[in-house]
Amino acid sequence: MNRWKKTHGDPRLRVFNNIDMSGGPDACWTWKLKLSDKGLPYQSIEGKKYLAHRLVYELAHGQIPDGMVLRHKCDNPPCCNPSHLIPGTHQQNMDDMKERERHGLPRHTVRAIRKLGGEGVTHAEIAKLYGVARSTVTDIINRRYYQGVDDTPE
Repeated sequence: MNRWKKTHGDPRLRVFNNIDMSGGPDACWTWKLKLSDKGLPYQSIEGKKYLAHRLVYELAHGQIPDGMVLRHKCDNPPCCNPSHLIPGTHQQNMDDMKERERHGLPRHTVRAIRKLGGEGVTHAEIAKLYGVARSTVTDIINRRYYQGVDDTPE
């Protein structure tokens, strides 16, 4: 079922007025307007907000299957290039996030925190240095967090 009115054309097409596509078909197409609180591009249509990258994907490829999310192959949330977007499950998106280290602290930071802790630097000092809570530093050093990160430098 098509939920878009056809009386004055498809209102989703306005989304392209707000995207910088100057880099060409392979580049990220950057959103030119304000982003949501989560850093995502959105377009208002008839008083309702829609995620812009989802609108562009639907225009290029058709409706997103029910229960699926769009995954950014480029890891650039403001990107609206439909060739950078692939549908997937929430779990696949979380796996992408983990694999690409888009969550929490990068491996090299975890290693540095553990090294400083081993050298006797206080957890409070390390926390201040890295802008995290002291309890986070303690949990990293005691391996309650980031158990999968070994201490071998890359």
